[in-house]
Amino acid sequence: MVVETSRRWAAATAAVILIWVFFAIRLMIADVWDETNGMLAFSNPTTTLAQKVSFVLTSSLGFWRPLPTLMVTVVLHFIRDFDVSWRVLRAVNIAMMLAALWLLSRVIAESVEKPSAALRLAFTAAFLFSGSAVMAVGWYADVFDASVLLLLAAGTLLLVRRRAIEAGVVFGAAFFCKETAALAFPFLLMLLAARRITLRQSLQAGIPAAILGAVYFGFRSRIVPFGGEGDIHGFVPEHLWPTLVHLGESFWRQTLKGSGPGVLGFAALALSLAALRRPRLVAAAVAFLCAMAVLYWGMFGEYQNGVVIHHLNFIGRLYLVPVSLVLTVLAIERRTIAIALLCIPIFLGGYTTWRDHARFQRMYRRIYRTAREAPTKPLLVHYPPKLLDDTVRGIKVGDIPEAPVRVDAKTGRLVF
Repeated sequence: MVVETSRRWAAATAAVILIWVFFAIRLMIADVWDETNGMLAFSNPTTTLAQKVSFVLTSSLGFWRPLPTLMVTVVLHFIRDFDVSWRVLRAVNIAMMLAALWLLSRVIAESVEKPSAALRLAFTAAFLFSGSAVMAVGWYADVFDASVLLLLAAGTLLLVRRRAIEAGVVFGAAFFCKETAALAFPFLLMLLAARRITLRQSLQAGIPAAILGAVYFGFRSRIVPFGGEGDIHGFVPEHLWPTLVHLGESFWRQTLKGSGPGVLGFAALALSLAALRRPRLVAAAVAFLCAMAVLYWGMFGEYQNGVVIHHLNFIGRLYLVPVSLVLTVLAIERRTIAIALLCIPIFLGGYTTWRDHARFQRMYRRIYRTAREAPTKPLLVHYPPKLLDDTVRGIKVGDIPEAPVRVDAKTGRLVF
């Protein structure tokens, strides 16, 4: 009877994964924003692969994250069909998310004596059906967060297997995917507070990670001065408090949908902290959240307020790494009921993110179809916030008041 019940839970977990993959594929509607610009830049047949690689390694894109950018560059160089390449890259993100899930599931299995099937199911559902997971697989430009999560998951598995130095090297390599890898340090603090690793192991992992992180920032500062005008990350003092408040409220919803902070978001955060129980582990989790706020300083200043075509449509990507790490700690602490309750805000945020990102893509798909049928090229579209000069499809989007087509950002529709 016990074996049969366990098999049913395992079957339910497998079904959850398959359903998620189905919806991830259904979300492949159209390439948008940075996906399109990446295709235009790196699918150009007049530029050699060597020239593209040199550009990625030595030039600023507003950031410098060479490992995933090189992977994207190679794929786009060899797959130049605009109807195929972005789908391939989103499939890569799906594979990375599933690999990260497997690695973190192994971390839980090897950290907890006989973890329950219910815990595995709750963790899988919370990990996959979130706003951050939607953006990871619904926008290939989120390859940076997905690759960081994959490396941090691999490093954590090495850590629980008592291979701390190798774990530190993997953590350090994650910096070359995105600066979010710095969350490995407060994560080590949480594992230490949870008595899952020793002080010696935390140092053995932290020192090589810090050395490689310093190497990364040394190279990065030569290409993109940190916090400078060319950097996507600013540190304006008055932006810190809104970042703290909005991050705290939206942490488990993983979206800034709505018009402002709500009580339920703070309640979910309080629940997750209370579930950790031990004061020093709660303190370590608060330190982790503060480190996250510093890392994302100035990126959470406003809410989406019902506007569909908005840069905050993609904000879910920023929650992927921190939420996954905190979820892992909750699972290691066997907080099955807490994770199940947290699935409520997670699922709500995941649904609204999936719905609005689908609407976002459908609007751009209509632009592409209109351009194919347009008698003259390029098709002019009035939408100043995000410029596009698509020389392949014959589309020009920008501040063009006389354009025959304009974007209604509120509804996500085209106005002719």
